[in-house]
This record gives sequence, structure tokens and C-alpha cells, in this order.
Amino acid sequence: MNQDDEKTGFQEWADFSVAGDALGSTASDLYSSYIIYKERLNTLPQKELVRRGWISAKGDSTSLVNYFRDVHEEQGSALYRKSDTANTSLISLWLSKVKSQGEMEVLLRGIPKFDGLSKDKLREISRLSVDVNVLPQLPRILSDLGIILIYMEALPSMKLDGAVFKLASGNPVVGMSLRYPRLDNFWFTLLHELSHLHLHRDVLDSPILEDFDCESDSEIEVSANRLAKNTFVERRVWRNCEPKYNKSFGAIEKFANEMGVHKAIIAGMLRKEFGNYTAYSKIVNEYDVREIVFHGS
Repeated sequence: MNQDDEKTGFQEWADFSVAGDALGSTASDLYSSYIIYKERLNTLPQKELVRRGWISAKGDSTSLVNYFRDVHEEQGSALYRKSDTANTSLISLWLSKVKSQGEMEVLLRGIPKFDGLSKDKLREISRLSVDVNVLPQLPRILSDLGIILIYMEALPSMKLDGAVFKLASGNPVVGMSLRYPRLDNFWFTLLHELSHLHLHRDVLDSPILEDFDCESDSEIEVSANRLAKNTFVERRVWRNCEPKYNKSFGAIEKFANEMGVHKAIIAGMLRKEFGNYTAYSKIVNEYDVREIVFHGS
């Protein structure tokens, strides 16, 4: 490192070290976190961060003070211990931006206190799926329940579908990356995260992170999967439903109408159960969730 680099690094560190009192940490602890923070920044897609306006230019690190705070606070967490350094950096920055946006929502919009989420309310939310135009309205609908829903587009190559955690205010935040644009994936991810709010409200001080490309056998994940699926279709009904034997599009649409959910959800459940992810592609790919959410079309 040359003298100019040392001077620049020291200046950047000085900019962050003022957070020491707020974080209640020693300078040594903060500096250790700063080194991790800088290492992570080096693995992040700088052009993409500039494009999103998260940093002002390549190499800019002082625009991400909240990210530094979150890197410092997450040490010792499950995320911190992940071995995929590049993906950990992507996830931790994405999560930091979701958290910051959630905190702003609480501050500026006066989100009411969260008083829990019943199974009946979960079922009511799942029935909103029949209208694809409801997707942009869901953050407002859930905010009335004290839940903050944040749509934050996945960073390139980021292996994460969603996350759920609790802010200092007690309000839960559900972050959705919309990594896949299919309607069935959207609704399963949302109901899975909301199921955590019903089942695991007391353990959400640390984020629960979801990568549905990887099967998890943890009891927390298995129980949330079970409740989400049961919210769409009760287990006893699903066990012998017509679309399992009559694989026509008409049977799927008829059963979806009976259950009060979108047909893409039923098609997605069948694809999952039979391990055939090419089946019913016309149904599950009919709508592009990212286009609806981010571009209103």
C-alpha cells in the first residue's frame, strides 16, 4: 500500500469511526468490522451499485454507512459464518438496504404495532392472489397489519429469494428479491415468510434468509413450508385433489377457483410435488412479477 492509499484508507476509516459511540463498541472492534466491510465491498458489483444509486462512483464506500453498521452488528450471526464469501457480500448488502428502507417506513409512515398474524389472516392474504394487480398494493395492505413488505430486486448472482426479521420497533420486515419472476414463486415466498411471523415471531431478532433452490431440513423451515402450503390448500384436500390425476389445464383452473387462489399457485405446487419443473410452464410464466411490481405492467 502506497502513502496515498494509506491516507485514503485512513480518511475512510475516520468517516466511519464516528459511529463508535452509537454502536457502543471499542475502536478496535469497529476497525475489525471495517476491514470485513472493505473486503466485502471489493467483491460487490460496483457498476450495478452505481446504476442503482447505492454508491456515487466506483470505489465509493462512504455512501454505505448503514451497511457498515449492519456488517458490524451481524458478526457471529449465521450470515457471517457462511462460506460463500461473494454471495454473503451480496446478501448482506441487499439485507442492509431492506433494513434501512424498513426503518424509513416506520419513521415516515407511522406503521402500527404488529400484534401477530393468525392462520385465518394468512388464508385471507393468500386469497388476494387471484388478482395479479394486487401485487403493487400488498405493501400498503400489509402495513395496516404492522408488517413492512419491501420489494428489493436481487443483485446479480445473489442466491436469495426472501428474508424476514424484526426491527427495533417490533415491526417485522419481509424482504422479497423477486429473483424468479413467476407468480407461483412470488406467492409461495410471501406466504412462507408470513408463516414465520405466525410460527416464529420470537426468534426474528436475527434475519431468517431463504434460498428455495436449496432444500432445508431445519424444523423452522419445514414448519413454515408446511403452513404456507396448507394456507393455499388444506392438506386433506390436496391429498386427493383432481389435478393430481386429471392433468389438464382445465382441471387446474377449476380447482384453483374452488380454493380461491390463482391457478399458477396450484400449477407450481404440482410441479414441486412431481419434480417436473417443465410442466404447466404456460400457466406459471403467464405473468412477469418483476414487470408488474417494478414497472407497473
